[in-house]
Amino acid sequence: MLISLSLAGCNCGGSIQVGGDADGGSSDGGTGAGGGSSGGGSGGGSGVTGGGSGNTGGGTSGPMPEVCDGVDNDGNGIIDDVDVGMDGVCDCLKIATIGYRGQWGSGSVFSNWLDGKSQQGVTALENQTLTPQLLQAFDVIVIQDVRESAMAGVGNGVGRAYAQAEIDALKGWVAAGGGVMTLIGYGDATEVVNVNRLLAPYGLSYGNQQVLGAINGSTRPITNWAMHPLATQVTRVGTDNGYAVNGGGTLVAWDTRDGNVDVARAIEHQSGRVYVWGDEWITYDSEWSAHQDYQVERFWLNSLKWLTAVGRCQVEIPDIN
Repeated sequence: MLISLSLAGCNCGGSIQVGGDADGGSSDGGTGAGGGSSGGGSGGGSGVTGGGSGNTGGGTSGPMPEVCDGVDNDGNGIIDDVDVGMDGVCDCLKIATIGYRGQWGSGSVFSNWLDGKSQQGVTALENQTLTPQLLQAFDVIVIQDVRESAMAGVGNGVGRAYAQAEIDALKGWVAAGGGVMTLIGYGDATEVVNVNRLLAPYGLSYGNQQVLGAINGSTRPITNWAMHPLATQVTRVGTDNGYAVNGGGTLVAWDTRDGNVDVARAIEHQSGRVYVWGDEWITYDSEWSAHQDYQVERFWLNSLKWLTAVGRCQVEIPDIN
């Protein structure tokens, strides 16, 4: 239930002034050998000992404030780690969705939550052809309903089987540092086949039969979680007619009520990451509003952070009661 917003880029509020470098030149004039002063003489050392001045009036410059510009302005080793609201989602994070969201419920709870987290918003790619040029603009991609054809009253589907060129484009994007998460559960066989095409390069797949059904008319709480960043402070998240997650990587969550069913697996692929979740109800209003015992918000905060490349857009997640 992600919403579509234009991803126009971060409005960072003007240009960045550089206060001076470690070798001694100020920002106002040319530097001579050994570090020119602010007047910009070409031959001679700086009148300031131990580094350049931050401006023409003197004084030592401190760390620059971090903004969404692809630069580690504050020098802490992390690029674009901006979270003005301290809500646990990097304001600079560029998120896209592939496929279509489910149509049960109004969609307002989850959509409004995600909309309010990242200042970049979310771009709905829906059924666009996957190319390196299309994908390179994003940090995290969530794949939803990608059935090959529409099913009446349940969604649109992407209208095709993914071609090898599209599979390769996604694989290259992940290898370069992208993070992709897949959801499933719309009850169409072509959905399983199509998303498994995208997952094949990582040795992961969904099973063919729906499992993880509701219990007593409510979603099934998943209560078995590994010690993993994706599971931090998560003890219960619901599923309803999802699919088993097969393959390698790290087992993150599982259910034991009707035999052992692996619900979530995660894997690192070169510089990127892949997270496979065996259901789609975590995007629906009922999981946010009707189940206060579920840690759905924390689940998504963990997911977005883990999927984001190391060294970029990493912010602290606050404690959530």
